[in-house]
This record gives sequence, C-alpha cells and structure tokens, in this order.
Amino acid sequence: MISIKSISVARDTNNVIKGFNAEFKAGTVTAIIGPNGCGKSTLLLAMAGDLPIASGEILFNGTEVGKFTALELAKLRSVVLQQPIFYLAFTVHEVMQMARLAGSTPASESQALADLEIRDLTERKVTELSGGEKQRVAIALSLSIDAPVLLLDEPFAAQDVESTERVIKLLQKAAKNGKTIILVAHLPESELGWCDQIIKDF
Repeated sequence: MISIKSISVARDTNNVIKGFNAEFKAGTVTAIIGPNGCGKSTLLLAMAGDLPIASGEILFNGTEVGKFTALELAKLRSVVLQQPIFYLAFTVHEVMQMARLAGSTPASESQALADLEIRDLTERKVTELSGGEKQRVAIALSLSIDAPVLLLDEPFAAQDVESTERVIKLLQKAAKNGKTIILVAHLPESELGWCDQIIKDF
C-alpha cells in the first residue's frame, strides 16, 4: 500500500501541490486526471522518489520513500515517463537487459515484448524508433520488472486505439496479479471506467 499524508511539493519556488492526501491499495488501478499544469506529473515524480517534497510523507508499506536506496527503489517501483528519451543507440534487446539489476529476467523481458507485440523491434536501435514505439518499449521494460508498484505518466499519449486497448488490458492484468498501478491520464473521466480509483482534486 502507498499512503500519502499531507504532502506539499514545490517547483520553481511555487507550491504546485498543497496538503494532498491519498491511499493506493495493492491490486488496484488509479488514474490521476486534471488540466495541464495542475501537478499530475509532479505528483507522480514525488511518489517515485524522484522529486523531493516540501512537507508531509509518502509511505510505501509504512516506510518513507526517501529512506530507500536507489537500488531498493528500482526494485520497489518502475516508472514510465510520458516521453521516454534514449540518448544512446542501444538495441531494444540491450535496453531490456538493463533492467536485470532491478529484477527482470530473460523470460520476463521476452514476455513483456510479446505482450506489447514489439518482439520485431528487438534488434532495432531505440534512437531510431517512433515516439509510440519508444513508449511501448518503456512500458515493456517496466512490466518486465517484478516491482509491486508501477507508475506511468500518460502511457497512452503516443498510442493508437489498438495499442491503447492492449496497454489497458496489460495494466488490468498486472493489477489482478497484485501490482499497484498509478497512471497520469489526459483522458475524460468517461473513458476511465476500467480504473478502480480516479483522482482529480489535488
């Protein structure tokens, strides 16, 4: 379980998030929605432990997120950014292997690539992929890690309808297997009926 207790997060000296509280249970999917600039991505980065909070607490099973080492965090939560950036010309296969320190295996990597239907990209250089392909590789990378928490920032932004439906099914499956799924979505609430919780006021 993830518990957020009265957190405030400042960016550029402005408090983007003030006194926010929430709980996220294992085995559920939560969507965070709202207008641009309201702090959705900021909240996700704070939960990932990648952005310091000004006050309050973010607890993973009772432990403050800031007390985990980088390796512990890598095994605890996986993160998919809205626009994954790959600076070096590694192949998709090589990029997938980089998650092994965090707990992925050859079998889990192969399964994730198959689930996203991108096994044909294995020998392609990530720097040459389209935006949608890079995003699917990033999602596959995160799903290959046996982390109990999955955080995604607009995972459907660069996907077509078919790919979006495939990702939704994979997230639902991961939640049924016990993962805590939290995603930022730039979608109307009417299209998020498959989520267990929707957060829109923070």
